[in-house]
Formats: sequence, C-alpha cells, structure tokens
Amino acid sequence: MYRTSSKLASRPRPKVQLLGNRGPLPQFFLVGLRWCAAWAVIGCMLGLLLMLGKAEPLAESGAKPSSIFAYVFWVPALAGGAAAAGLAIGLIFAGLMAVTTDWRDSFEDIPGMAARLGPDTVCGAVAGLIPGLLVGGLSAGLFFAVLSAISAGLMKWREGG
Repeated sequence: MYRTSSKLASRPRPKVQLLGNRGPLPQFFLVGLRWCAAWAVIGCMLGLLLMLGKAEPLAESGAKPSSIFAYVFWVPALAGGAAAAGLAIGLIFAGLMAVTTDWRDSFEDIPGMAARLGPDTVCGAVAGLIPGLLVGGLSAGLFFAVLSAISAGLMKWREGG
C-alpha cells in the first residue's frame, strides 16, 4: 500500500464555491428549447397527417407505393424542420423579451387578458417575421409571424399569464 504522510491527511480540503442556485441553462436558452420542443411536436403531428394522407413526396417517380410506410419520411422531416425553426424563433423571441422588459412591465397594471397577452404576442410576431422575411420573403414572413404570435400567446396563457 501507499503511505500517506500525516501532514497531507490533516490538511483541510479546499472549499468549492458555488455560483448560485442556477439551473443547468440560463433562462434565455430554456425559452428557446421550450419553443423547439413545442414546434417539434407540432411538426411531428403534421408529418403523421401527411403520412396517413399519403401525400406525395417532393420528387416522385410516378409509381404509387401501396404501403403507408413508404411515406414515413414525412414525420422526421417535418419534426426536425419544425424543431430547428422553433429553436431559431424561440431564441429571437427570448432576446426580444429581454430587450422589451420595461415596455412589457408597463402593461401589468392594466386589467384584461389582451393587456397580459398582447406584449408577448407582439414579440412573438416580430420573432417570426424576422427569419420568415430572410428565408422566404413577405409571404413566409407573415406566415411565421402569425404562427409565432399564436405560439407566444398560447405559451403565456398556459403559464397563467
């Protein structure tokens, strides 16, 4: 066996200083992951609907497969695409929410659901409009703005808003 000196054994261990009671990820990234998960579930459901409806793939040879499992690629394709879009829009939304804290707090005293959900839905609409305009122009920007506003409103309403 190895010998240990009495000096080393009697020396106290250094204390580890903790940074606080923070979770593993900051709130900014948790908002993005929440959007990613919500949009991935919606993409998975849309993929299932396309699979069950036997929607034709983007480039089909003309032969119609008889098995429904030939259309199963819709599920991971839409789930992955929606998750990536949800993560990007969620991170933009979290940034907008951090920047507009004072503006959103000014609506806290006003009674009514529209005053509570309004600022979050506006931030959601802007968060969807930005990547939508970059990816597909005005029509895609409006499409993602509406989807993001609905997502932001539903998430705020679900939290008790």
